Amino acid sequence: MPPMARETVYGFHPVRELLRRGTRPVHDLLVARSPKDAEVKDLLALARARGVPARFVAKEDVERRAPGGIHQGFAAETDEFPMLVVDEALAAFPPGPAGLWVGLDGITDPHNMGAILRSAAAFGAGALLVTERRSAQLTPLVQKVASGAAEYVPVVDAGNMNQAVRRLKEAGFWIYGAALEGKSLEVVRINGPCLLLIGSEGEGLRRRTRELSDELVAIPQAPDRVGSLNASCAAAVLLYEFSRRLAMGGKP
Repeated sequence: MPPMARETVYGFHPVRELLRRGTRPVHDLLVARSPKDAEVKDLLALARARGVPARFVAKEDVERRAPGGIHQGFAAETDEFPMLVVDEALAAFPPGPAGLWVGLDGITDPHNMGAILRSAAAFGAGALLVTERRSAQLTPLVQKVASGAAEYVPVVDAGNMNQAVRRLKEAGFWIYGAALEGKSLEVVRINGPCLLLIGSEGEGLRRRTRELSDELVAIPQAPDRVGSLNASCAAAVLLYEFSRRLAMGGKP
């Protein structure tokens, strides 16, 4: 088997969660901060506990590892996440009756993807599905925006989202699509396990993805105000309510 490709994770929170979770090997830790900083002491203790070599370096050395990134003086080299396909994810992370997965249908902005990944972790989602095309991928920038959430929610290569949706339906998932013209979230029953689909800000869900959804769901909003939430804000609201409702049996 060829060796895993490597990547650099940067920023305090992503590096801390990388060290805390231990789901990937960490090959080194670079620090360009004062040894007296509380954040530095925190990361050094985690690195020692995992046997990860740590070095104090100049800021320029960290910037070379994370060009253009807001690194906060921290960078760590690790293996890239192995990307699972849908069947592998179902086998590795079988969802229970209250299982909640998220699918990104045309989310190309890495900041949106990172923010949605962070919300997915906060509200207990079991997996995040992305497509091969017309989708942001799990880059170090996305991991930075997600503030370490990538270590908790597996990102799954759905290939073609429509095919992935059909496969999840076969596995017993209910499919919910976020759409402005959908039924109000206040009256929708949430059945699990389920997949929540989030579309792009400009176009929303693609036509075929809408058609494959068991229910289109809209967030009720105050009248005569802004027209809609952006994708990551809408995802956060929906994920909170979906996770709360699933824990209570799905009733509105």
